Amino acid sequence: MNRIRLVVAAGAVAGLGALSAACRDEPVAPTQATVAATLDQASERVPDVDGARIINSHRGVLRGDIVHYTYDVALGPGQFDVIRLHRVVRERRPHAPVETEEAVFLLPGNPNAFVQIFMEPQISSVIPWDQSVAAFLAENDIDVWGMDYAWALVPAGTADFGFMRGWGLQKEIRFAEKALSVARSVRASSGEKDGRLPVLGYSYGVYLAYAIAGDETQEPARERSVKGLIPVDEWLLTNDETQIAAGCAALPDLQSLVASGVYQDETGIFLKEVGDLARTAPGDVSQFYPPLTNLQFALFVGASGNQHFVGGYFDQSGNPTGLRYTDPRLWVDLLRAVPPYAAPTQVGVDLDSLECNRFDYHLHEVTVPILYIGAAGGLSGRLGYYNATITASRDVTKFTVQLLPDDQVAYDFGHADLFTARDAQRLVWQPILNWLLAHRSDRAYATGNGR
Repeated sequence: MNRIRLVVAAGAVAGLGALSAACRDEPVAPTQATVAATLDQASERVPDVDGARIINSHRGVLRGDIVHYTYDVALGPGQFDVIRLHRVVRERRPHAPVETEEAVFLLPGNPNAFVQIFMEPQISSVIPWDQSVAAFLAENDIDVWGMDYAWALVPAGTADFGFMRGWGLQKEIRFAEKALSVARSVRASSGEKDGRLPVLGYSYGVYLAYAIAGDETQEPARERSVKGLIPVDEWLLTNDETQIAAGCAALPDLQSLVASGVYQDETGIFLKEVGDLARTAPGDVSQFYPPLTNLQFALFVGASGNQHFVGGYFDQSGNPTGLRYTDPRLWVDLLRAVPPYAAPTQVGVDLDSLECNRFDYHLHEVTVPILYIGAAGGLSGRLGYYNATITASRDVTKFTVQLLPDDQVAYDFGHADLFTARDAQRLVWQPILNWLLAHRSDRAYATGNGR
């Protein structure tokens, strides 16, 4: 399971005066909770589906006829057995989405939320309202769905995490499958003829997307929900021995955490603090790694290493001086919007166990069309090609965004750049749209898992 690793370089602080001033003058970005609070209560009532109970719904206008629906969905008896569904779509009139031939279901990363990575203007004022993959696809008549994982909705300050005991990968897969069922049902109720959806998994979402598609190969075709796969910069399994060894090596420590009663992962709390300090006191010396400033440290968290989130610029001492592809202020706002808690520790145990034991979730039987997208400086890059090639799909497209020579991978297009970069629309979102349009309706599905 990929976790954030901070490798801090020594060196003098230099080169961020102008950037610090720019960050200091920006208004505070709204949090996801603030955005949700501004949405109007929707008048429609969505029927309960497959054991999923809609407990709240909201509608908000993004611009013109592009709207954003959210549905809080209870999937079990527990207080935190709740996910949040998102839908970004055109409307004919209020509460009446247009009928679209194609849709897509987006699964975010970890620790991550749908709005944070797929609708960045909702958490940052530094980019236009439509500079997000969700708005871009909706403007091109794609019905965009996605979800917030249940753990991403657990509030900061939670004291008792006993409810996360045993919360592993199978529960995550089951919740995502339920979310897909609800999305299919809502689309069917508004007239769409084919409820199956292509599933885009980003980062952690790749694990779930592949696992769901693999599990479905063991079910009758009429009961399947996945029409195609778009794994983005991550893998379920790898043939890279170094990565396999790393997963196996990390497993005992994670198992010990679970055994000692540590079920939660508080990565998000740390990242939010990094972002808040970079926003409110960018020029102050970082408490996490002096002599870097708070802003430098935030940039370093994003841009350091060969596997990084955002491509960066560094001075001769190894200190960050800016970002190449993503607005630095947007990166800071993304950190500030991270959910407090990441996927439970048991999920990490399960993923590393999967890596070590080579359980493949029936990947060899997956036949739906696949579009793999990697980032040369991201978490997976071309290593993610392997999963697509071990499936039975006869329709596989693969590409990696690489903008620099091979020997400059440490500065190249990063993991988050795929959705946050100034040029992400041309480099990533347009190819996704082209692929969706080429695989719409049942024509492409007929070459996949069958009927």
